[in-house]
Amino acid sequence: MIARKGYHNTRIADIASEADVGLGTFYLHFKTKNEIFIELIDYGAGDLREELVKAKAGIHDPAEKLRLTINTILDAAARAPESFRIVFGHGPAFLDLMVRVHQTFIDDLRIDLEPAIGSQADAVAHLTIGMLSQAITWLLEREDLSLAELKETTVNFALGGLERAARPDVS
Repeated sequence: MIARKGYHNTRIADIASEADVGLGTFYLHFKTKNEIFIELIDYGAGDLREELVKAKAGIHDPAEKLRLTINTILDAAARAPESFRIVFGHGPAFLDLMVRVHQTFIDDLRIDLEPAIGSQADAVAHLTIGMLSQAITWLLEREDLSLAELKETTVNFALGGLERAARPDVS
Protein backbone atom coordinates (compact mmCIF):
# COMPACT_ATOMS: atom_id res chain seq x y z
CA MET A 1 0.00 0.00 0.00
CA ILE A 2 2.77 2.46 0.89
CA ALA A 3 4.46 1.68 -2.43
CA ARG A 4 1.20 2.30 -4.31
CA LYS A 5 0.05 5.45 -2.54
CA GLY A 6 3.32 6.79 -1.21
CA TYR A 7 4.26 7.20 2.43
CA HIS A 8 2.69 10.62 2.91
CA ASN A 9 -0.57 9.70 1.14
CA THR A 10 -1.07 6.51 3.13
CA ARG A 11 -3.14 6.91 6.28
CA ILE A 12 -3.03 4.60 9.27
CA ALA A 13 -6.70 3.80 8.59
CA ASP A 14 -5.68 2.64 5.08
CA ILE A 15 -3.00 0.34 6.51
CA ALA A 16 -5.38 -1.10 9.12
CA SER A 17 -8.07 -1.68 6.49
CA GLU A 18 -5.63 -3.37 4.10
CA ALA A 19 -4.40 -5.59 6.96
CA ASP A 20 -8.02 -6.30 7.94
CA VAL A 21 -7.51 -5.11 11.51
CA GLY A 22 -9.12 -2.35 13.50
CA LEU A 23 -7.37 0.89 14.36
CA GLY A 24 -7.14 -0.19 17.99
CA THR A 25 -5.32 -3.36 16.99
CA PHE A 26 -2.95 -1.35 14.80
CA TYR A 27 -2.13 0.96 17.71
CA LEU A 28 -1.47 -2.02 20.00
CA HIS A 29 1.49 -2.87 17.77
CA PHE A 30 2.57 0.49 16.34
CA LYS A 31 2.31 3.99 17.76
CA THR A 32 2.80 5.74 14.42
CA LYS A 33 2.89 5.13 10.69
CA ASN A 34 6.63 5.78 10.90
CA GLU A 35 7.04 2.79 13.25
CA ILE A 36 5.40 0.37 10.83
CA PHE A 37 7.41 1.85 7.96
CA ILE A 38 10.67 1.25 9.85
CA GLU A 39 9.53 -2.26 10.78
CA LEU A 40 8.76 -3.05 7.13
CA ILE A 41 12.16 -1.79 6.00
CA ASP A 42 13.97 -3.73 8.73
CA TYR A 43 12.03 -6.88 7.86
CA GLY A 44 12.81 -6.56 4.14
CA ALA A 45 16.48 -5.80 4.80
CA GLY A 46 16.65 -8.84 7.08
CA ASP A 47 15.18 -11.07 4.38
CA LEU A 48 17.64 -9.74 1.81
CA ARG A 49 20.52 -10.24 4.21
CA GLU A 50 19.46 -13.88 4.78
CA GLU A 51 19.32 -14.37 1.02
CA LEU A 52 22.86 -12.99 0.73
CA VAL A 53 24.15 -15.26 3.49
CA LYS A 54 22.69 -18.30 1.72
CA ALA A 55 24.05 -17.21 -1.66
CA LYS A 56 27.57 -16.78 -0.26
CA ALA A 57 27.59 -19.89 1.92
CA GLY A 58 30.69 -21.95 1.21
CA ILE A 59 32.21 -19.28 -1.06
CA HIS A 60 35.70 -18.17 -0.03
CA ASP A 61 36.78 -16.02 -2.97
CA PRO A 62 36.16 -12.32 -2.12
CA ALA A 63 35.61 -11.44 -5.80
CA GLU A 64 32.93 -14.11 -6.10
CA LYS A 65 31.31 -12.86 -2.89
CA LEU A 66 31.27 -9.36 -4.37
CA ARG A 67 29.70 -10.68 -7.58
CA LEU A 68 27.05 -12.60 -5.62
CA THR A 69 26.28 -9.56 -3.45
CA ILE A 70 25.70 -7.32 -6.45
CA ASN A 71 23.66 -9.88 -8.39
CA THR A 72 21.53 -10.89 -5.40
CA ILE A 73 20.68 -7.30 -4.47
CA LEU A 74 19.86 -6.28 -8.05
CA ASP A 75 17.78 -9.45 -8.54
CA ALA A 76 15.85 -8.63 -5.36
CA ALA A 77 15.17 -5.10 -6.61
CA ALA A 78 13.92 -6.45 -9.94
CA ARG A 79 11.77 -9.08 -8.19
CA ALA A 80 10.16 -6.64 -5.76
CA PRO A 81 10.34 -3.16 -7.27
CA GLU A 82 7.45 -1.91 -5.11
CA SER A 83 9.34 -2.74 -1.93
CA PHE A 84 12.49 -1.03 -3.14
CA ARG A 85 10.48 2.02 -4.24
CA ILE A 86 9.30 2.34 -0.63
CA VAL A 87 12.89 2.46 0.56
CA PHE A 88 14.35 4.58 -2.21
CA GLY A 89 11.40 6.86 -2.80
CA HIS A 90 11.35 8.94 0.35
CA GLY A 91 14.53 10.97 0.10
CA PRO A 92 15.85 12.90 3.07
CA ALA A 93 12.83 12.16 5.27
CA PHE A 94 14.24 8.71 6.00
CA LEU A 95 17.95 9.34 5.57
CA ASP A 96 18.84 7.94 9.01
CA LEU A 97 16.96 4.74 8.21
CA MET A 98 18.68 4.42 4.83
CA VAL A 99 22.10 4.98 6.40
CA ARG A 100 21.39 2.27 8.99
CA VAL A 101 20.19 -0.24 6.38
CA HIS A 102 23.12 0.53 4.08
CA GLN A 103 25.56 0.17 6.99
CA THR A 104 24.38 -3.40 7.60
CA PHE A 105 25.21 -4.37 4.02
CA ILE A 106 28.46 -2.36 4.08
CA ASP A 107 29.59 -4.22 7.21
CA ASP A 108 28.85 -7.62 5.65
CA LEU A 109 30.64 -6.74 2.42
CA ARG A 110 33.65 -5.30 4.29
CA ILE A 111 34.05 -8.64 6.08
CA ASP A 112 33.86 -10.45 2.72
CA LEU A 113 36.51 -8.20 1.15
CA GLU A 114 39.03 -7.91 4.02
CA PRO A 115 40.91 -11.12 3.12
CA ALA A 116 41.65 -9.72 -0.35
CA ILE A 117 42.26 -6.03 0.29
CA GLY A 118 42.75 -5.56 4.03
CA SER A 119 42.31 -2.00 5.26
CA GLN A 120 40.82 -0.84 1.95
CA ALA A 121 37.81 -3.15 2.43
CA ASP A 122 35.81 -0.52 4.31
CA ALA A 123 36.18 2.09 1.56
CA VAL A 124 35.44 -0.42 -1.21
CA ALA A 125 32.38 -1.72 0.66
CA HIS A 126 31.04 1.83 1.11
CA LEU A 127 31.64 2.64 -2.55
CA THR A 128 30.08 -0.61 -3.77
CA ILE A 129 26.89 -0.22 -1.71
CA GLY A 130 26.64 3.40 -2.84
CA MET A 131 27.00 2.27 -6.45
CA LEU A 132 24.37 -0.43 -5.91
CA SER A 133 22.00 2.10 -4.38
CA GLN A 134 22.25 4.25 -7.49
CA ALA A 135 21.94 1.20 -9.77
CA ILE A 136 18.72 0.22 -7.97
CA THR A 137 17.33 3.74 -8.33
CA TRP A 138 18.10 3.64 -12.04
CA LEU A 139 16.54 0.17 -12.39
CA LEU A 140 13.35 1.37 -10.68
CA GLU A 141 13.10 4.42 -12.94
CA ARG A 142 13.78 2.73 -16.28
CA GLU A 143 11.48 -0.06 -17.42
CA ASP A 144 13.54 -0.50 -20.58
CA LEU A 145 16.73 -1.20 -18.65
CA SER A 146 18.11 -4.73 -19.03
CA LEU A 147 18.65 -6.31 -15.63
CA ALA A 148 21.24 -8.68 -17.08
CA GLU A 149 23.24 -5.82 -18.61
CA LEU A 150 22.99 -3.73 -15.44
CA LYS A 151 24.23 -6.65 -13.34
CA GLU A 152 27.10 -7.39 -15.72
CA THR A 153 28.19 -3.75 -15.92
CA THR A 154 27.95 -3.24 -12.16
CA VAL A 155 29.86 -6.45 -11.39
CA ASN A 156 32.58 -5.67 -13.93
CA PHE A 157 32.99 -2.14 -12.61
CA ALA A 158 33.15 -3.33 -8.99
CA LEU A 159 35.55 -6.18 -9.78
CA GLY A 160 37.82 -3.76 -11.63
CA GLY A 161 37.90 -1.59 -8.53
CA LEU A 162 38.53 -4.60 -6.31
CA GLU A 163 41.41 -5.69 -8.51
CA ARG A 164 42.96 -2.21 -8.33
CA ALA A 165 42.44 -2.03 -4.56
CA ALA A 166 44.23 -5.36 -4.18
CA ARG A 167 47.26 -3.85 -5.95
CA PRO A 168 47.72 -0.45 -4.27
CA ASP A 169 51.18 -0.03 -5.83
CA VAL A 170 49.51 0.44 -9.24
CA SER A 171 48.33 3.98 -9.93
